[in-house]
Amino acid sequence: MGKVENPFLLKGYAGPGYFCDRQEETALLERHMRHGQDVTLLSIRRMGKTGLIQHLFYRLNRKKEFTCIYVDLYASQSLQELVNLLAGAILQVFPEKQSLGKKFLNLLKGFNPVISYDMLTGAPEVSLTFNRPQQQEYSLRDLLFFLNEQPKPVVVALDEFQQIVSYPEKNVEALLRTLIQPLGNLRFIFSGSRRHVLQQMFSSARRPFFASTSPLHLGPIPDKAYSTFIKKMFSKHERQIRDEAVEFVLDWTCRHTYYTQAVCNRLFSLPLSEINLADVRQACYGLLLEYEDTYLQYRNLLTKGQWRLLWAIASEHTVTQPTAGSFLRQYGLGSPASVKRSLQALEEKEMLYREVTSDTTAYRLTDCFLARWLEHIRMPV
Repeated sequence: MGKVENPFLLKGYAGPGYFCDRQEETALLERHMRHGQDVTLLSIRRMGKTGLIQHLFYRLNRKKEFTCIYVDLYASQSLQELVNLLAGAILQVFPEKQSLGKKFLNLLKGFNPVISYDMLTGAPEVSLTFNRPQQQEYSLRDLLFFLNEQPKPVVVALDEFQQIVSYPEKNVEALLRTLIQPLGNLRFIFSGSRRHVLQQMFSSARRPFFASTSPLHLGPIPDKAYSTFIKKMFSKHERQIRDEAVEFVLDWTCRHTYYTQAVCNRLFSLPLSEINLADVRQACYGLLLEYEDTYLQYRNLLTKGQWRLLWAIASEHTVTQPTAGSFLRQYGLGSPASVKRSLQALEEKEMLYREVTSDTTAYRLTDCFLARWLEHIRMPV
């Protein structure tokens, strides 16, 4: 791993020294993998799912007891693209020059592969040619069977797994479940940010993956752990950040991992030996100004009712009764029916998310910076 100039990472994984907490979640995931229990990892976007998976893989790879495969399905739009991404991920773990890599290449030759390498990352990219739809299913089966035959257990993380629901092929869920079920040497982590979609996939008795995994909901990192981490990172570089400044950061970002990291990254970049509350406020304000043009574009892309509802929820931070008469009147939102349509649209756009508990349903904005920016608008136009 290369040199890290700023310890508050915004992407990638640089080792456990730059990873905050998640001790319980990591231990639970590792225990599930050891005992052959597949997991559904759920959280809203940018809460740190991918970082947690990378941290788990770091631990498992160090112990050399597992082989770890990571596949990001976020940009995939079909079963063929899923197969290509999985093949590329396997080739990255089993390079061509290794014996297992040569064996894997011999397997790929039957699919007429075109192998290239990403110009920026150097990661292999595989494109397989299929003349008939059935060949995609056969190739996926062969890839999974290849992994299942490895001498060590294999952990396969399928990130943004809910993407398969949007594939044009209608049987992907059933196909994957059928292929996965007999593979005792594989452990799967199905990760995703569209929680309601994933929850339906794994909790509905009508769906193929019903009750097949152990769910793990990823929430914010606790105040104490995050505060200790932030101060430690500054201290390691012979700098200080005052307690009230850390408290403001955690409160302002709601301990949402990406946004907390983004603020701390900006603070660390300042040429100051000590960070105080005024410095934090100024940095936060500067970040909102940088995103302002983007947020104004959101306004143009949403309907007036959607934009107004977004502003209303941001103003309240959390809303449990979005169709209540008092809430509708206070923010001029119109009828309950129109608000329900806007709620659904904003959820589908992943601009809002729901937190459902045994006694309430709460709505919040997904983007912490957008929520803070909207708080300062008097009235959307």
